[in-house]
Amino acid sequence: MNRLRQRGFTLIELMVALVVSSLLVGMILAIFSRMSLAYRGQQQIAGVQQVLAAARATMELDAKQAGLAMSQGFKIASDAGPGTMHSPIRILNSSTGPDQIAFFYADPANQAVVAAVVGTWTSTPTVTVDSAAAFLAGDLVVLSAVDLTMTNPINPPADANIAKYDACVLQIATPGGISGANITFSTLPPWGIAGSAHCTPPIAGTMLYKLVAHAYRIDPDPARTAIGPLQGSLTGGLIGTAADNWTDLAFGFTDIQTALAVYDGDGADTPDPGTDGDREWYSGAMQQTLTQPIPKVDTYVAPIELSISLVARTDRDVEGIATQTTPDLIVNGTPNLTGTPDNNPIGDHPKVTLPWAIDPTLPGRIYRYTTFQVDLRNLGVGR
Repeated sequence: MNRLRQRGFTLIELMVALVVSSLLVGMILAIFSRMSLAYRGQQQIAGVQQVLAAARATMELDAKQAGLAMSQGFKIASDAGPGTMHSPIRILNSSTGPDQIAFFYADPANQAVVAAVVGTWTSTPTVTVDSAAAFLAGDLVVLSAVDLTMTNPINPPADANIAKYDACVLQIATPGGISGANITFSTLPPWGIAGSAHCTPPIAGTMLYKLVAHAYRIDPDPARTAIGPLQGSLTGGLIGTAADNWTDLAFGFTDIQTALAVYDGDGADTPDPGTDGDREWYSGAMQQTLTQPIPKVDTYVAPIELSISLVARTDRDVEGIATQTTPDLIVNGTPNLTGTPDNNPIGDHPKVTLPWAIDPTLPGRIYRYTTFQVDLRNLGVGR
């Protein structure tokens, strides 16, 4: 009887095949892992870019409208004196941490025209308007009238007179602040004061608007540094207490830097080492000085342009492509602005080397930033 020869794989052949297969699978897994890592990294970068874009759009919109119907500022009840004016843009500068910025303007979408004062302004401040439909009890509003006592142009006699306003902030009383076409204002702190002494009694034709007061900061609480909350206040930080109700808007932010350009008209190219002697950039403490409340004066050092830099980072560590340093928010690449932290269009924070750049074994994060400049067209001076 003939036996059929049986053929198959030997043990050695099986082992070779197993080794080859393992190598192929390992290579495929390594490629997949790298692709997956790169994909996750790009997803996180895209997320940071989206957050930066949204924050930029929000701040840019406020900056473009800052000063509408209150070009030279406005008065509030808590002012030390009736002549104190608050700037339509307020900057709190820090050379070691994020800056804080606030914008103030009248909302033209919600307005009314004052027809007359009802009764005695200093006892019960009440006005009759053409329509109170745009307002609710408790609303913060601004009374704005053309200021005929301030008529000097910025650069006489070459320039025409600029629009100047007498503006003050009030709060519609609650309850009962609105009755038909009559609007009564609160005389209680923080937005009111006995006799409403901070406001000039309005005359017929004075405009009444809802007030837009938006302030932005990064939460200063050290316990929240890791999540980097970008916060906003709907009172513009004017109260200066917890009543400003700072609310989280977004997360992952590490820095806000501002720089302010002003028109001084002196023709001297100092201290800004630029090329325009009439326009100077301030990125240090002077921008805070220029936007602090000041006594009402007929001279006007006008802000004309604002630069804002926002920095954000990924919310988790990323392998292999972490950022080595924080953004350099002093130098913008222009040679004559290099090394001038108090006078450049970027800010006053130098770059900082991150820990994982020194020790590559540490996990790291990806940082991104955006810098944008806005012309302050409502503050009385064209660029």
